[in-house]
Amino acid sequence: MNSTPQAARAAAKAGSYVDTSSDTSRRDSAYADALQAIAGHGAQPLDIHDICRLRRAGGFTDDLALTESEAQAINTRLYGLSAISALLMGADDGGSYKLSKWLQGGLHSALYALTEDAQGVLHRANEKAAEGQKGGAA
Repeated sequence: MNSTPQAARAAAKAGSYVDTSSDTSRRDSAYADALQAIAGHGAQPLDIHDICRLRRAGGFTDDLALTESEAQAINTRLYGLSAISALLMGADDGGSYKLSKWLQGGLHSALYALTEDAQGVLHRANEKAAEGQKGGAA
């Protein structure tokens, strides 16, 4: 998937609907901040170190070991995100086709759901890694 300002804005918009009633609101806020930072770069080159720093602020500080099914789950969701992003970018202003607002809203919801699912897999793997590190230190 190409990194464009439009895709970053769409991702930031999708990531801005954070459930503040849950225990994960701090992590979700960090992800939303990271997406906003990516979107804020506009035409400037991405600063990978800054993005990594923002990711660490979200709690990913341990090496993760993913099972085959976890890796496949993330991979499937990334393919879906890529396909939906391609559709939305093609329908962007001046794009080659138009999508109704209803369909665009559904695609944005699907982007958000796929992102949440992939993040859920990563969060569970991160929690296992943190528990393993605590267990190894004891």
